Amino acid sequence: MDPACLILPMEQWLTSIADTDSLVAWSRTQRWQQSDFRFDVSQLVQRLKNLPHKRWALCFDNSYHFAVAMLATLYCGKIPVLPGHQRQSLLEEQLSEFDALLTDCSLSLPCPTLLLPITFSDENSFTENDSLIPLPEFPATASVVLFTSGSTGKPQKITKTITSLQTESRWLAQRWGLSLRKGRLAATVSSQHMYGLTFRFMLPLSLRVPFFAENLEVHEQLIAMAQQFPLTVISSPAFLQRLDPHLERVKCQQVFSAGGPLSVETAAHVQKLCGTCPVDIYGTSETGILASRQQRLSETPWKLFDGVELLFENNSPTRAVSELIPQPEGIPLSDNLRIADNNRQFHLLGRQDRIVKIAEQRLSLDEIEQRLCQLPTVAKACVLQIEKKGRSYVAAVIVLSASGAELLGKESQAALTQGLRQSLRGWLAPVAIPRFWRVIQFIPMNLQGKIIYSELRELFL
Repeated sequence: MDPACLILPMEQWLTSIADTDSLVAWSRTQRWQQSDFRFDVSQLVQRLKNLPHKRWALCFDNSYHFAVAMLATLYCGKIPVLPGHQRQSLLEEQLSEFDALLTDCSLSLPCPTLLLPITFSDENSFTENDSLIPLPEFPATASVVLFTSGSTGKPQKITKTITSLQTESRWLAQRWGLSLRKGRLAATVSSQHMYGLTFRFMLPLSLRVPFFAENLEVHEQLIAMAQQFPLTVISSPAFLQRLDPHLERVKCQQVFSAGGPLSVETAAHVQKLCGTCPVDIYGTSETGILASRQQRLSETPWKLFDGVELLFENNSPTRAVSELIPQPEGIPLSDNLRIADNNRQFHLLGRQDRIVKIAEQRLSLDEIEQRLCQLPTVAKACVLQIEKKGRSYVAAVIVLSASGAELLGKESQAALTQGLRQSLRGWLAPVAIPRFWRVIQFIPMNLQGKIIYSELRELFL
């Protein structure tokens, strides 16, 4: 049997002949079956279909509510917009990108808002038979709008067709579908970013795999679930790095990770605690999935998915082409790659957009971070380019090591950063040495394990 045949198209998720008692999702306090799913989407369709607002922002903590909102907006011919966060101040800045809001969070925006789950007054309440009301025809050209993480600047808007999302799910099913259908799925990442949209929303519903509607937050939750049923974990590197080696070992069905490459040490750590070598997924919001690897040995290369091709200039890979990419000329790669055997495997060498130009010199922000992290007083570092009075500078945000914290207790922060500057002079050009510094307790990251650069930039305003 072709595993890709397991994939159920989105337009059939609610209309196929299926067991109405089959489990769709669960939380710590509730279970939702197929009949509930159809009923809840039908309710929301009836509420949305006559409203004039076209672009609906989706901001949810509960991924079952997100699934209901996503399907209802699509069935109504409206456009789901995924800001990727639930932060009031940032949503206010993005108001021009949507007309109304669907949410289960405590948000107060100057736009029409519907709160899920919807409650109706007695005279307008639904009965169970209302879930049998025919749904509108699913739009053949349906699409969703989402945003990049904005790691190097303002988040960029991207439009993804449902057709491309279903193609991506089919690729994943061809490789892992048969095993994934045997268990359940839990995730540490949000459905409202590209990785979570594919792995936490599209994949389980396409394969009819029950998913945990809340976020998987701590190692103990993972253990409890893996002891009850075959469990697939959709994670970020940050969560996997925090797994406690002193806790009980379990056997997970599969562990996926994306948002940044896992180290070989973390991969071995996960295999020891979860009983399976994690699958690293490589891709971008613009390109979709590109490659994967299971890093059992150091320097394990990434392997392209079968539907992906790389285009070369001067013997270097510069663009990616696939069914998931609408541009026939492909999309420029955001990372530098070193090609391995037969042009189907590669090693990552760092982001291209982490090269900046300051005072006519090209600087690698990655290199500056690496040099900082080699210093005994620095545990973690993030380096960024900032503007002050029309001029560009390098700025550093650092988390101190135990020895660094001890040193800061004995001298001023100015003396500490002066010492760091002095230590960097043997490696870096003067213009590459950070001009501005901030010392913080931890680097802010979102659920996907990506650094929240907008918060770091605010430190220098």
